[in-house]
Amino acid sequence: MFIFRRWMRRFFRAIFWLVVIVILTPVAGLAYGFLTTSNVPAFPKTGSPPSVELQEQTSGIAGYYRPEESTFLTYPEWSIVYAAREYAQYVENNRESGFAYWPYIGRYWQDYALVIRATRAYPFNIQNHLMLVVIGTSHSIENAIQWAWENSIGRATELAAPRPVAEDTFQANTAAEYAAFLDQVPWYRFAYAEKRSGLWSTETASGRAAIRSWERKLAFGLSYTIKQGYAAAIASGLSATSDPALLDIHVWATGPVALAINGEPDTKLELDLGENGAIFVTKRYQVFTEMIPRLINRGLRIVEIGGNKLIFVTVLSDGPLTALPGTSSLFSYPVPADPETWRTGIVSPVGTLHETIPALQKSGATLEHIYDY
Repeated sequence: MFIFRRWMRRFFRAIFWLVVIVILTPVAGLAYGFLTTSNVPAFPKTGSPPSVELQEQTSGIAGYYRPEESTFLTYPEWSIVYAAREYAQYVENNRESGFAYWPYIGRYWQDYALVIRATRAYPFNIQNHLMLVVIGTSHSIENAIQWAWENSIGRATELAAPRPVAEDTFQANTAAEYAAFLDQVPWYRFAYAEKRSGLWSTETASGRAAIRSWERKLAFGLSYTIKQGYAAAIASGLSATSDPALLDIHVWATGPVALAINGEPDTKLELDLGENGAIFVTKRYQVFTEMIPRLINRGLRIVEIGGNKLIFVTVLSDGPLTALPGTSSLFSYPVPADPETWRTGIVSPVGTLHETIPALQKSGATLEHIYDY
């Protein structure tokens, strides 16, 4: 009975400290974010209200109007996608122990602090902020745990296998697959259990390198098991408490709209506005980013996206960029895993995207993402 009580005390003590860590992580993270970033201007909602006629015409289009502040608040979530992508690129040719886990933790909270400042003139979007706190906490704890593991036991098993074993290759391939998956699908839908089975079915190395093989199988097998359970809980909770995410975005454009969107997948003309152009609907996320430059090249001029006239864009370049005329720069920083590459966040009027995007590309920048709402 005494042993049972002792173990129960230890169990509840562990739960207590786990709760403390979970609560303090976003507090410490945001404190770090605000202290290590400079102030940025608050961006007010832009443009004049739509005409009564346009409001009547779009009233029957479900989901046409989206909250404009979401173009900013979407960015920290995507920064986690970029962290996964850059991790995959890094481990393709490097050992996991050398990855910049802590800089990516810090960068998330810096990005979040910046978008909080940028959106302070908008109504407080509780749903967006709650989601960002939850995923930021999860991202931070996961990276801190992996850093601790890879720089202790992971480094020890690297000595046993100077060259990557089959499990290392499997993990690198899975990381690349996961990063590509996140471009269009939420993380909690990834097939973690399937990857755990694939990891365990890889051929174990022989000799001393078998130590590395078994360490990878056990460590990442446990990680996949935990993530699968966490993902199932998140998916279940979202289905019970939230409306499904709107996967479509509505765009008002002028020019040869019908001709320009012809052949674009999951895209259709929705409302002809005569001399004022037309509204079409298409898919959100990365496919939207990839499509917009094509439409601009076909002569489209965008008036509104999701009923809004201001949008956030990020680009990658070989060095820091300054804002173009008519735009504002929210940040410009070197990528933690590849300091020779810089990520710059640009706030642009929707109506000048046909000028902003080609000008950025002409300067040598690569369009990374257009943040829909």
